[in-house]
Amino acid sequence: MIKTTHEISNEDGYIKYNYFEIHPDLESIIADDYYTYSTENFKKQELCEALYKQNFYDKYDKTQYKEVYEKYIDNESFKSKAMFIYSIIDLDKYTKFVEQNDEVSNPNELTIKYAILDSSGVKVDIYNISIVDISFVF
Repeated sequence: MIKTTHEISNEDGYIKYNYFEIHPDLESIIADDYYTYSTENFKKQELCEALYKQNFYDKYDKTQYKEVYEKYIDNESFKSKAMFIYSIIDLDKYTKFVEQNDEVSNPNELTIKYAILDSSGVKVDIYNISIVDISFVF
């Protein structure tokens, strides 16, 4: 696993960090600015909203797919997870990855873990996503 840490904030000596663990086979699909997620420098909110709209609201009719809306599209927890994925995955790189990998034999091993660390050593796990989760939102 590739492990990276990036500062999110520093207030009066209390520092919070983004902490990522990325499977080496997924490194090729990570956006160049993934580390800005949840920071003041994050500039992809509009892109994330557009991708969510394109992949869910535009794709599924609310009347016809009522269960899909209830279980996923209108579920804030699901939406947050999808927005996280859109924030850290580069769409063009992901598309190329899919074209080059017709079949993935170990999808549950291809994971990205995200946590928040602080300067006192506390680690809060936020997401543990696999290539299956990524493919679902794209």
